[in-house]
Amino acid sequence: MGIAQVPKPYLGMWRRSLLEQAGVTDTTTTVLVIQTEQYHADIRIPADRPNFKNANCLEDCNSDQLNWLATQQGFTGITRINGNISQWLRDYDFQPFNHQRDIGEMHFESDDVLVETGVDAEYLEVWERVLDSNVNLSVTHITGENRHQTKVPARLFTANKAFAYVRPRNAQLPLAASMTEAINTYKPNPETLFDWLDFEISFGEIQDKEHGVITLSTIPFKEGNEVAFC
Repeated sequence: MGIAQVPKPYLGMWRRSLLEQAGVTDTTTTVLVIQTEQYHADIRIPADRPNFKNANCLEDCNSDQLNWLATQQGFTGITRINGNISQWLRDYDFQPFNHQRDIGEMHFESDDVLVETGVDAEYLEVWERVLDSNVNLSVTHITGENRHQTKVPARLFTANKAFAYVRPRNAQLPLAASMTEAINTYKPNPETLFDWLDFEISFGEIQDKEHGVITLSTIPFKEGNEVAFC
């Protein structure tokens, strides 16, 4: 049996404008999602990111920068929608697996404004679709390289003039509620920590059929870099 396609109203690139959870309102975290007919790419970068201008690789980062990188979120996988219930099945996740489902009840306030409320957890998110982002929508399964130049599976998404590149780490995270908890509990040596953090989710702008420029990434020193699509 094939994978059911995501309905057309959900397709495109979405930007989160609001999160309400546990009495806290968040309008500053940058959250972007590209949703294709099967797969999604998601990135979530907190607003308090430190300056990485002097870092060209993970080895250049100090302990505060490395600890901050561990607070990022992002993932990719298959989306399943049944009625107004959407579930995001994460096959590659920046954060450790924590046994929780990512599942929400969806309500369209308009064609381009979507409200999500949690099913297994109490939260509310408001999503706004980027204009015309359901044009040139695609996902391609490609090969990427990690920090050791080892080949790993990766995905390249396009949504009109935007792209997303997701290349997972080649290391297994321990079970934990978050990567910060894993770091505090297991106290990995530097090389292990670098491997944990070596998970690239980059969003950017398409320049032409063969190139794009990264504008937001879980590896901050890659922002501004040009990437080749072939």
